[in-house]
Amino acid sequence: MSTVTGVYRGVRGLTTAIKDAGRLREIVSVLVKHGFGAMVTRLNLHEVVGVRGLMDYTDDDAVPYSTARRIRMSIEDLGPTFVKLGQILSTRPDLVPEDVVDELQSLQDDVPVVPWDEIRAVIESELGGDVDDLFGAIETEPLASASIAQVHLATLLDGSEVVVKVQRPSIATRIDSDLHILQFLARRAELMVPELQLMDPVGIVTEFEKAIRKELDFSTERHHIGRFQINFETTERVHIPAVYDSHCSPRVLTMERMRGVKVTLAPDQLGVDPYDVAPRMLRLLFQMIFRDGFFHGDLHPGNILIAPDGDIGLIDFGLVGRLTPRQRDHVLDILIGISRQDYETVARVYYELGIKVPGVRYDYEAFEADVIDVMERHVTDKTLSEIDIGAFFGDLVAGAIRHRIKMPPNYTMVFKALMTIEGIGKTLAPEINFIEEAQPFVREVLQDRYSPRRLVKQGVDTLDSLSRFMRAVPMTATQLMQDAQRGELQFKAEVRAIDRLADAHNRSQARLARSIAFAGCVLAMALTWDVDAPRVLGMTWIAFVLLIASGLLGLPLVVAFVRNRPGSNFLDRNG
Repeated sequence: MSTVTGVYRGVRGLTTAIKDAGRLREIVSVLVKHGFGAMVTRLNLHEVVGVRGLMDYTDDDAVPYSTARRIRMSIEDLGPTFVKLGQILSTRPDLVPEDVVDELQSLQDDVPVVPWDEIRAVIESELGGDVDDLFGAIETEPLASASIAQVHLATLLDGSEVVVKVQRPSIATRIDSDLHILQFLARRAELMVPELQLMDPVGIVTEFEKAIRKELDFSTERHHIGRFQINFETTERVHIPAVYDSHCSPRVLTMERMRGVKVTLAPDQLGVDPYDVAPRMLRLLFQMIFRDGFFHGDLHPGNILIAPDGDIGLIDFGLVGRLTPRQRDHVLDILIGISRQDYETVARVYYELGIKVPGVRYDYEAFEADVIDVMERHVTDKTLSEIDIGAFFGDLVAGAIRHRIKMPPNYTMVFKALMTIEGIGKTLAPEINFIEEAQPFVREVLQDRYSPRRLVKQGVDTLDSLSRFMRAVPMTATQLMQDAQRGELQFKAEVRAIDRLADAHNRSQARLARSIAFAGCVLAMALTWDVDAPRVLGMTWIAFVLLIASGLLGLPLVVAFVRNRPGSNFLDRNG
């Protein structure tokens, strides 16, 4: 079946490429021009587009440049879709070598300005009215021209100063064509260059397609802005631009004009105190990650503006990241492990959150040894203010790649944001203590982790999982017995150190039983807290008995948990 699927995908991809043969020929030409003829030959692309003579073309100017530089030059020549792909890949140091990441971070949208008449036509079509009736004034020369949209300064009829982001005409059609070709190239790369399979080219293109299609619909960015406005409505000196819904559509986005300068220029141009701005910028990011679980995915200096009064403003909300409470715990544990110089904890957590390739045998001890080496180089015998978080995470990611472990995209976005903001912060204020600024948010997350509300929820979830498991047992057991009667039941097992495994199994079973009993007591205590019964110490006597029982059951679990999880020492060291 998999063979049939592969043939179908190959034929489908080839059909797509033939349908877009002109664009594919252009792509092949650009790759050859910049010195990637060997790759074109290996993928047999010159045969696919029927251009044998193309391989005779070489560009002597490509030779002096590094491979990373030539990759960036190729992407810029290939246009908007590839520029966006490069910008996203620049946030994935787990997939792309460091020198290529550095080059991709400097990608620029080198696109011509769309004539005003065409932009005006898009505005009027999308908003259903004449531009002169919709705006008090609008500048025909763009403030900025990027791959997907142009930005124009304008004034609403009530005098409000705004920026109008307008999608480039026909850009969706061009991107759709490029996405089809990218899918074809990704499938061909996996088939013909097996060493690229770890990078998962098809998966990368699929995720990129989802991201760029969302970016083509400005309603997504409107939603992101609304979410950030809610998250920061009580945070002082942080400003998120207002959105004017009456002047918005899927292809037009009208926002409040933000006045300010890039954060890196603010001390010189505005005279603001860098030791005031940098800590507030760090706390802004920590709030996004640890409190909200919803963070800006592209926090480069151009998207962080400092107003004349020193307030921080954010712009460009097309790319965001999300973290579940469990994922926040992982990031927190790594930071705590760094602060405590707890090498084993950092190795364990980082290994747990990595994506493993099926069929690959992993050597955890070798992985842990590499993490310890990274910790010793970046953390040992250094104060918290001396630790370079950016370099630390960079080496950590590089080590994971060597062990064929991939990081989930949301984690790499978090690490990228941490590295970028720490880099900006230390550029502005070299003596800033990155981890110390995170302390209030760390304390908040730790308090939530061990709060009665969350423990009760975990207990309920455990009971629910156990209930579903028990309901599935009879059906599964019946199926197993039927398979055994038909002689179809087979076992394949490799057992080593059976006595040690059996002992570990028994301890695990005992701990599971104790955990279930503990969760049951906690749940029952919550349910009987306010029933009509005699009270002891402000609670019903039933709840009081259950409290004692849950304490007796839970104390050994907490002791075992603390032995293997970081926590209190971080607060002791930084409190």
